[in-house]
Amino acid sequence: MKFILILLAGYLLLVSCNKDPAGPAPFSEARYTITITGKWALPEFTVPPGAHYTTFIGMVHNSNASLWQAGSLASPGTEMLAETGGGGPILAEIDSMIAARNALSLLLFVAPPVSGTRVANIYCNSNYPRVSFASMLGPTPDWFVGVSGVNLFTNNKWVTDTIIHLYAYDAGTEDGDIFGYNNPPSVPQQTIHVLQAAQATVLANGNSILSPIAIARLTKQ
Repeated sequence: MKFILILLAGYLLLVSCNKDPAGPAPFSEARYTITITGKWALPEFTVPPGAHYTTFIGMVHNSNASLWQAGSLASPGTEMLAETGGGGPILAEIDSMIAARNALSLLLFVAPPVSGTRVANIYCNSNYPRVSFASMLGPTPDWFVGVSGVNLFTNNKWVTDTIIHLYAYDAGTEDGDIFGYNNPPSVPQQTIHVLQAAQATVLANGNSILSPIAIARLTKQ
């Protein structure tokens, strides 16, 4: 019996030594300033009359949620936002993700001028460390800018300062290489992809590639 007890004690000691002493990562919070700077200007781009970004709409969320993603089909909400700037359907989609506890909060901030700057503030925590948002390039068929699932908390550390170049995306829902809103639908619907100069000669202003049309800077407060 004494020998068995010694073996049992040794086994328990071995198991306890193999456990991760660090345990789960502690809960952490952070606040960020988002600075959006418009770069829609000559000579990199043609700037039509009435050129504008629409209201930036997005969310703070976890890895189970997605607002839009390159290589995937646009949701009805992303389609409406990219084609007309309308926010009703995408706001409903975000509300559903918040209700499912896959998103923490809505992001909604006024767009900057096409060559100006706008600042907004957001709150994140380690359970919801990702940021996504989108804004239409108007007046265009279905072209937009945004970020998709940017993770601000990696290796148990918050990103302190990051700059993201925002390229124009094609939502894959309308055809046309013109400035305007009345364009035929893409049949079949295409996936979201980075807009190429050859697909948007009206925007490219004779350039062979499209530069970033805006910049987002996220700075931890």
